[in-house]
Amino acid sequence: MNEPKTLSEAPDFLEYVYDKLWQAAGASEEHARSVARGVSIGDRTGKLTQGMGVLDVIFFSLAAGCLDMQAVPKIVDEGPTWVLYDGGTSTGFWTLELATKLAIEKARQHGISIAMGRNHNDAGCFYAYTSLAVEQDMLAIATNNSVPIVSPWGGRENKLSGAPFSAAAPGGEEYPLVTDIACISAHDGNWSEAAYNGTRLKGKFLVDPDTHELTDDPAPYILPVEGYGRICGSRAASVFGDPRLYAMNIFTEMLSTVIVPGSTITPDLPCGPETSQRRRKGEASVGGSCVIVIDPSHFGPIEGVKDRSDRFVQAVKSTAKLPGVDEIFLPGERGHKSMETNEPVSILESHWQPFVDRVAKYGLNIDTLRTDWQGTRV
Repeated sequence: MNEPKTLSEAPDFLEYVYDKLWQAAGASEEHARSVARGVSIGDRTGKLTQGMGVLDVIFFSLAAGCLDMQAVPKIVDEGPTWVLYDGGTSTGFWTLELATKLAIEKARQHGISIAMGRNHNDAGCFYAYTSLAVEQDMLAIATNNSVPIVSPWGGRENKLSGAPFSAAAPGGEEYPLVTDIACISAHDGNWSEAAYNGTRLKGKFLVDPDTHELTDDPAPYILPVEGYGRICGSRAASVFGDPRLYAMNIFTEMLSTVIVPGSTITPDLPCGPETSQRRRKGEASVGGSCVIVIDPSHFGPIEGVKDRSDRFVQAVKSTAKLPGVDEIFLPGERGHKSMETNEPVSILESHWQPFVDRVAKYGLNIDTLRTDWQGTRV
C-alpha cells in the first residue's frame, strides 16, 4: 500500500499563516488566535487530518453560510461549578477555548467544573483544550458531536458522529498522560486522504450503497468538493470496526448532547448518507460539546499526583518489549515531544496546494508571509 505524500514545514510559520488567514477571512484577532493555536496543535501532534486539513472544514462552513464571523460565543447560563456557552455559529475553536478557560477557573475554586457548549462549528484537535488544563496542573476531558458520518453497530445508515475524545492529566518530570482519539474507525478526513492519495483505509469501514458489502476503498464513492483538499462527501455509509469504539462513541453523545441544554443530538443534525457535508444555512455543524476539568490539588498535594503519574509512565515504558520494538510509547507521547522540540511537522501534499490557493484567495501571498514571519524571529 502506498503511503500518502507529505512535505515538512515549520509549525510556527504555519501557525502564523493560520492567524493571518483567518483574520483575512473576517475574524477578530482573538478568534483568529484561537483557530491558529488549535489547528497548529493538530499539526504539532501529528494529526494529518486535524491540523492544516481541518481548516477546510471551517472554511467550508463559512462558504456554506453556516459559520458567522461576527458571532461571539456567549454565556447563556452558569452556576458556581458549571457554565453553558452558545457559539452563535462561531467556530468551536473559539467557543471551546473560552469555555475551557472558564472551567479551569471554576475548578480552581471548587475542585471540579463542567463547561458545556452548543451551536458552534468544528473545533479540530481536542488536545487543544485538555492541554490548557494540563498547563495548570489539572485534568480535563473534552468531546463534542458532529454531523452524522457513521452507522450504529450492525447498521448501514449514518446516524452517529465522528466524535473526538480527549483526556489529559498532568505529569511531573515525565510527559503528561494523554488519550486523544476519534471515536470512529474512519472519518471523512480519512476517506479523502485515502481517495486523494490513491491509498486504502486501514480496514473495511465503508458500505457499498448497492451491494451493502464492506470495503476499504473509498475512491468509487467519494464526492470531491472543488477547492478543498480534505473535504469530501461519500455515497457510502461508514461503520465501526470494533463494538467497543461504538460504545465509546455513544458515551461521547451522552456528554456532548444528552446532558447539554438546548443542544442538538447527532441524528438531528443535517446530513444524508450520500454526503457528510450537506448543510443548512445558519445551522452549525456541532450540536453540543462538553469539557470537564478537575483540579486534583483540592483532594491532596499536587506533588503526589505528579509522582504517581511519573511512576506510572516509568513502569509502562520499562515493560519488556516485543521483538522489533525499540521503545514503548505512551499515547500522545511522541506528539508532546514534537510540541516541546518544535520540530518540523508533516503536511499532506493534497492539503498544501488548496491551502496556498486559499491564502491567495484572501489577498495574501505565502512567500510574503514567510518573509514576514522570518522577520518576527529576529
